[in-house]
Amino acid sequence: MALAFINISAKQYFNFMCRTDFERRIFHDTYKEFQKKSKAYNVGESLHTFSQMIKANLKAKNLHQKLHYTVMGTIETLKNKMPILADVSGKPLLFEWAELQIAESDLLNKAAHIVTLTYTSPKLVLHEIVNDILILSYDKKGEFNQTFMLKTTNKLMINYEQTHEVVYG
Repeated sequence: MALAFINISAKQYFNFMCRTDFERRIFHDTYKEFQKKSKAYNVGESLHTFSQMIKANLKAKNLHQKLHYTVMGTIETLKNKMPILADVSGKPLLFEWAELQIAESDLLNKAAHIVTLTYTSPKLVLHEIVNDILILSYDKKGEFNQTFMLKTTNKLMINYEQTHEVVYG
């Protein structure tokens, strides 16, 4: 019996200290796109940072989505496997969607560019909690769902969906 249905999210930060090809691609592609797309929110070229652009024009928040479109192909190369979160056996957790956000950026300083990707799992069945271990399975209808164990860390955000309640008649 399930304790609850949940989604798990984990956030990955991308800055100038990229280590993998995937991280470098996200960092460089989003900075290049930020340079192009921010011109619409930088009238007079007096604003240099993303936060300044938002203060001057709330529509600058649209840059999150515009930069996300730029890296959709790169995200697809992950084949829905979270690069930053794995179960206790080392198998990557699957994600259903990833959302890009600009933490900060600066047109005059590429080293100040920071973006995040928040990966969110498909619906999971929480079967049990043992100390800091979650026993989970993917919620796939009509299939026997293999359980796996995930150690809780400060990287995780657990989104509670629904519990099953015992009904006495």
